[in-house]
Amino acid sequence: MSKQKSTTILVIIFVLQMFPGKISAQFFALPSEILDTANVSVNYTITWKQDKNNLGIIRSEDMLLFVGKSVSLFMSKNQYKVLLIGREAESEGRLMDLLNREEIKNYVSRFSYRIYKNYPTGQITYMDKIIPTYFQYSEPLDVFQWQLADSSTTIGDFKANCAYTVYGGRRWVAWYTTDIPISDGPYKFRGLPGLIIRLYDDQKHYVFEMEKLERYEEGVPIELIDRDWVETNRTDFLKAQENLKRDIVNRAQEAGVDVEGQQQAARNAAKKNNPIEF
Repeated sequence: MSKQKSTTILVIIFVLQMFPGKISAQFFALPSEILDTANVSVNYTITWKQDKNNLGIIRSEDMLLFVGKSVSLFMSKNQYKVLLIGREAESEGRLMDLLNREEIKNYVSRFSYRIYKNYPTGQITYMDKIIPTYFQYSEPLDVFQWQLADSSTTIGDFKANCAYTVYGGRRWVAWYTTDIPISDGPYKFRGLPGLIIRLYDDQKHYVFEMEKLERYEEGVPIELIDRDWVETNRTDFLKAQENLKRDIVNRAQEAGVDVEGQQQAARNAAKKNNPIEF
């Protein structure tokens, strides 16, 4: 299969994963609730090894943490960017043109989840789509039991201290800086005396690095998009993800992918055997 065709399949699955199955007048501009306003955003790069049988292949993507006064949101940077350009195109009547352009391939993300911290109060809420269902589940905000270490180092312009925790079947090492008094970090992680600027599991299969911190005078809205969310729990959600990989051929077929594409999707799914959480 050509690289172009593989990318096209990724785009199809990406659009189905992020947005409703039918294109309508509200494809991007769905009803939403403003939970908070972020005056700070943190750009992280995640590098990860998705295939335990081929650890030499390392993937990378940019992620964003929006920090409000009481609520924060962690999501893919590409997902955020395509939402903005999609809303603009939709308002100008250019939606189909955008979806048919090569440009949309630049915004493909392997992460469609949104993670809200302290929403509702005292909870971490994880939201994602496993085709065709939108799921959400919550965990306690204090789910991380951190062990502070005496180690310190300098990362970029910041003095950083070390801490350890165990979560999702992995032992994690976090480097945080009290120079940025934000008790938050990448993915679900939070709860240290400063911003987490580097985070990795002890095998370094998943590594998060802070690249940039931006402040906004007017602020960026932290939105909760209104969908028919199905309430579940973390364990059942992870099981549903595994079931998707086993049923990927049928899901690709439903998306209109041909037989060759279905087989490629199955091979790709088989390589995703090293999830961030077990």
